[in-house]
Parts: sequence; C-alpha cells; structure tokens
Amino acid sequence: MNDFNDDQNCFVCGKKNTAGLQLEFAPNPRSGETEARVAFPVQLQGWRSTVHGGLLATVLDESMIKAAAACGFKCVTAEITVKFKKPAMTGTAYAVAGKIMETRGRIVVAESRIRDDSGEIFASATGKLFKV
Repeated sequence: MNDFNDDQNCFVCGKKNTAGLQLEFAPNPRSGETEARVAFPVQLQGWRSTVHGGLLATVLDESMIKAAAACGFKCVTAEITVKFKKPAMTGTAYAVAGKIMETRGRIVVAESRIRDDSGEIFASATGKLFKV
C-alpha cells in the first residue's frame, strides 16, 4: 500500500522534477487561501499558444491539495469538477489559489481558481478530497 510520502518528484510542485512546473505554494493568512504563481511553457500547450486544459486541471487539483495540507490534512483527490472560463495562454503569468470550504469526517471540500493579475478567472474547480 502507498504511504503517500513526498519524494519531491511531483509534476506540479516537486523540486527534484526538472520536467515539472516546480510551483511554490504559500498560505495567505488574509485570504485563507494557499497560493502560487505559474507560467505555463509552450510545451504544455494544446492549441497554439493555449495552455492544455488538462494542465489547468492538474494545477487546480494541486492547489486544493496544498490548501488541505496548509490546514494539516494529508489528502488525495476523490472528485474534481473543473470549469474552463477563458483560454489561458502559454508564457503568461497566472495566480493559482486553493481554499478549504468545509470538512466532513474524512472528506475535505475545497475550491481553487486560476486568475490573471487583473483578477479575471480563467478556470476554477471544486473538489472532494479524501484524508489519508
């Protein structure tokens, strides 16, 4: 059985993963969110200059997991719903933020979003996380 230890090879945040995004998440005490900055390189595009939707979903997922970790919960994703609002462009810096909405036993309910510096939301997600 997997013991879910972090070996720093996560595609999103792992410092040892040279092919990954190596995002650095930090809690924001004012908003109660866990945040990071991300600029997707061109090799992560779908259509020309457009970030592949699967990568947006991946980063949204990780931001919810990091929000749970900031609250002391080690979780895996049980369910995620992503809403794509506007195409995100490669090479453009975005903010990603996740927040815990509630906990129910071993379930953590969270949400996340990717926005630009003007505050426009490009994609958002809601999810149920399972405490391990």
